[in-house]
Amino acid sequence: MRNYSKYTKRAYRAFIALLLVAQPISAGLSDQFSFPLVKQDSREQYKEWKKASSKEGKCSASFPKTPEHIKQRVPMGGEEKELQYHVYVADQDRKAVFMLLIAEYPGVVSDENAVKNLEHFLNTLIAQNANNKLLFADLVVVSGFSGMDFFIQSDQIYFKGRAIQANNMLYLLAMECEVVNYSEDNCQHFIESFQFDK
Repeated sequence: MRNYSKYTKRAYRAFIALLLVAQPISAGLSDQFSFPLVKQDSREQYKEWKKASSKEGKCSASFPKTPEHIKQRVPMGGEEKELQYHVYVADQDRKAVFMLLIAEYPGVVSDENAVKNLEHFLNTLIAQNANNKLLFADLVVVSGFSGMDFFIQSDQIYFKGRAIQANNMLYLLAMECEVVNYSEDNCQHFIESFQFDK
């Protein structure tokens, strides 16, 4: 088994923090934002990438190589319920790591709280390291669900991705790499390759 812990530590902490603040309150999603359409990237350079499907997450994404699948169960503090999540992770020539984290939250999350949770997610990411600098963050809609694109730099490391909350399912797609190895095309291809099963 490959050791991806140094690459995924930031993502795990932020993702679990995001999951633990979700609350079952019903409300409507604000329509004050304009949302770009997601388009598929079918360039020749990505024909060798491997599409990985998640039965648990009912979704798929394209990775530079066949990803490793890790699953975990986390007790929900003081309750009998537990959070289960799955991680799909693969590196690209040891220069960048691509990860898809999927978790099923035990409860219903409203559209209004979805946006709040995504904002909390971003704040958690930034607070993990005093050297973290937010380069940008934008709310998006992915197949009708609330999402947030983000880009963070910590010293010479980039961490870029998209978090999506779809009902009680939470998804995090992210790429982590050193600044010198950053490829906007690869990151965008990975994020835009994500699809929910029909």
